[in-house]
Amino acid sequence: MHLAAGIVLGAIIAIIVYVYAGYPLVIWLAGVVKRVPVRRDDSYVPSVTLIISAHNEERVIREKIENSLKIDYPKDRFKILVASDGSVDATNDIVHEYERKGIILKAFARREGKNATLNRAVVGLESEVLVFSDANTFYEPDAVRKLVRNLADDEVGCAVGKLVYLTNHSYVGRGESLYWRYESVLNRLESRIKSVLVATGTIFAMRRELFGPLLNDVANDFQLPAEVASRGYGVVYDGEAIAYERSSYFLREEFSRKRRIIVRGLTGYQALGRNFGGRLRTFQFVSRKLLRWLVGPMLPVLYAANLFLLNDPFFFTLFVLQSLFYVVAIVGGILRRGGVQSKALVLPFYFVMVNAAALAAIIKYLGGNRFSLWEKAETTRDAGDETAPGPKLRVIEGKKDHSYGEKTKGIENLERIT
Repeated sequence: MHLAAGIVLGAIIAIIVYVYAGYPLVIWLAGVVKRVPVRRDDSYVPSVTLIISAHNEERVIREKIENSLKIDYPKDRFKILVASDGSVDATNDIVHEYERKGIILKAFARREGKNATLNRAVVGLESEVLVFSDANTFYEPDAVRKLVRNLADDEVGCAVGKLVYLTNHSYVGRGESLYWRYESVLNRLESRIKSVLVATGTIFAMRRELFGPLLNDVANDFQLPAEVASRGYGVVYDGEAIAYERSSYFLREEFSRKRRIIVRGLTGYQALGRNFGGRLRTFQFVSRKLLRWLVGPMLPVLYAANLFLLNDPFFFTLFVLQSLFYVVAIVGGILRRGGVQSKALVLPFYFVMVNAAALAAIIKYLGGNRFSLWEKAETTRDAGDETAPGPKLRVIEGKKDHSYGEKTKGIENLERIT
């Protein structure tokens, strides 16, 4: 029993180390051995349509359109299209106000999900490049130029931008910001071999002719890069093409979002099969995504295996360290909305939350649950200050009022993001 427990414990620790440190090292070495430079051209200006997905986005759609109108790109080569998926609030009315400024609205009465909406929205578009965004994401003025310059390289079919999460001082928000900084590092490493695994759904561009029908229960930023790669084109990352988004505030929101992403990722890999882009990308998926998601179910097994080895001083120390880590995570969960802002609590809390979501996602996936509709996190939708030249995001202190009515109390400092 002790031998079996030791083998299980050692294997799980090895997998965790590989997921967070080994894979980045492997992909870095691959970039050193087989680096493929991207032939960027800043003067390259193909025709572009920016597609903004929206469902009941009255709180932010005006700010998003104003932000999009300030994008620095030749006006005769640039279109802005809002794809409204069964919106029943004032979203469509607000977009109509901007039709005289060239904003195109494709409003679909029946809500069918983001991918079904994109499939319908793309029909009839003749632009050479499609850029995908969400209503609560705001671009730097040069973001589109930075994206499309990568497509001047005939071997590149998709370019992924950098998403910057603005912290809201909650442990959920700060953890998500840290997570995306780590993801950006992986994107940059994978880009050196023109094989970024997944796009950033709020800011990525692709050649129009490579767009194919999206599956309802697979994330578009997962499926499209895979299909681009399967057709022999590279997928690259440009860290200078920057978009900003407000991170979630509530644990419930972020937990549900992570669970949904993982279920859709597992569904996507199974559904795409041979269209995933080859052996390299399969290796990337297993290393970067699948094994990371499996850490969730592995952690309870690791803790249980450690119980059989407490007679050994080394394993006893390891057990104590695990226990302290989980205690710190629980304390972080308790204090996540309070006034105690400790960096030492953020990482354990967020790590445990993410892996708990992964465990829940795998259970849902094995149980046959799938997601075709996207549910937005409402606390990422705080609108801006109309007197400012661009949208602003609030930094929240204390408990968030989740209502749509009166402005939230306890708001200190506004952060401009454009």
